[in-house]
Amino acid sequence: MATVDVLIPTRNRHESLAMTLAGVAAQSLTDLRVVVADQSDRPAFESPVIQSLLRVVTARGGVIEYHHRPPVHGIAEQRDFLLRRTGADAVLFLDDDVFMEPWVVEHLLDTLRAEDCGFVGAFPAGLSHRDDVRPAQQIVEWWDGPVQPEVVDPGTPAWERWNLHRAANVYHAAQGLPPGVVRRYKVAWVAACVLYDRDKLLAVGGFDFWRRLPRYHSGEEVLVQNLLMRRWGGCCILPSGTYSSEVPSTVLNAAGTVDGHALDLLPEMVARYAPPPGEEAPGGG
Repeated sequence: MATVDVLIPTRNRHESLAMTLAGVAAQSLTDLRVVVADQSDRPAFESPVIQSLLRVVTARGGVIEYHHRPPVHGIAEQRDFLLRRTGADAVLFLDDDVFMEPWVVEHLLDTLRAEDCGFVGAFPAGLSHRDDVRPAQQIVEWWDGPVQPEVVDPGTPAWERWNLHRAANVYHAAQGLPPGVVRRYKVAWVAACVLYDRDKLLAVGGFDFWRRLPRYHSGEEVLVQNLLMRRWGGCCILPSGTYSSEVPSTVLNAAGTVDGHALDLLPEMVARYAPPPGEEAPGGG
């Protein structure tokens, strides 16, 4: 069994996927099982470049599992499909528009093990904004001690932490750290590159709520991370060592929006999987 299962959902982003796989292929941690769930109109595996990158992963000790699955039900269903194919204790959900520096997966794993929390993220910077410095959005709340459970509700001051994950804010915020230093910080939620404790993710239901969402939706990771933070805490690392390809989203409808958000399910999911102390759900939640 691999040390980390790397789970990549993709759709019609062959060039961006190649960038992502190049980062995976160069990781210092080579004991990886890479599972690609491809819903592209033209299978990404037809690309010689992508085939070559997958060969590099296997040549360096990894394992590849590729699925072309044309029926499209939305990103939460993709994540559910991928999670059901995992066996490693740690699972990395990696979007198909993220390049990782070689140290990232190993450091995420070390942090997840040391903190015993629900997840550790590495948010990608959009370097087209490298000269767009936004001090007001670069407020970082550090974890100076162990990562602890916390309740971060939408609309609260802590929810505004998400602003750090815009443009190139994480890149700029990291400039103030000494060379070689990586620190943990508090989040409202994080997208794109997130290492989860598999058992903890399954304990809050994983992504099996996908059937309750419309085809075009968002917020599926926001929902599960909110539950995980309530029970075990979660964090991100800075510098993140990750970068976005900044290609257009593939989860939006024709109008460029979504038809539903997974956070609409938050109250009932909290009652089921993460009730406050003394309010355990019937049947153990």
